[in-house]
Amino acid sequence: MKLDLLLHSILDLGESDTDEAGKLIRSRYPSLSKAESEEIALLTQLAMEKKKGEKVTLVATTPASFSIKARPTKITVESMIHNASDSILITGYSLSDYFSDLVDEIVLKSQRGVFVKFFVNDIEHQTGFERVLRYKGRFLHVYNYPRKADDKMAALHAKVISVDKRETLITSANLSYHGQEGNLELGTYIESPSIACQIDDVFTQLIFGKVFAEV
Repeated sequence: MKLDLLLHSILDLGESDTDEAGKLIRSRYPSLSKAESEEIALLTQLAMEKKKGEKVTLVATTPASFSIKARPTKITVESMIHNASDSILITGYSLSDYFSDLVDEIVLKSQRGVFVKFFVNDIEHQTGFERVLRYKGRFLHVYNYPRKADDKMAALHAKVISVDKRETLITSANLSYHGQEGNLELGTYIESPSIACQIDDVFTQLIFGKVFAEV
């Protein structure tokens, strides 16, 4: 039996019939025991079921006159921060006064025990972060990507918001009026604990590697 047909057959049987799924696996891999083949079948079914729970949605900033099938960037960002209950990871090339209301909410959430990690580019030239820095502490950490002496064009250009290690927005939009409402921007909203954890791991490694410095 071809691998794609074998996989579809295993998934069609479902978790309630691992015995029959095990037989299908042993027909291709006869050296496996009954217990081993049934365990593989169950793991395959569980992995695919978990993947079905992951969702990816287009997010866009477009002119108000446009009508497209995508979540608005501004509404997506606001909703994610409003609903965060455990953690917020947020990165930005710049932070404008337009974002001040959400900064206040992020600060308030950190004071209520939500763990916030804010990554910023060249903070010495970012006046919008003054309020964030006043409240940094146990639950609010700010990390800076400094300007490079040997490459002044190098920058933190990733725009990411990830909350509760479950939902992630990866977008071209800055944390500014034009990024949220004025420009043409595209991104993806991803409901996936796996992706959210991978993103958190990436930035954790960048901190340990001293690519970012805590402010």
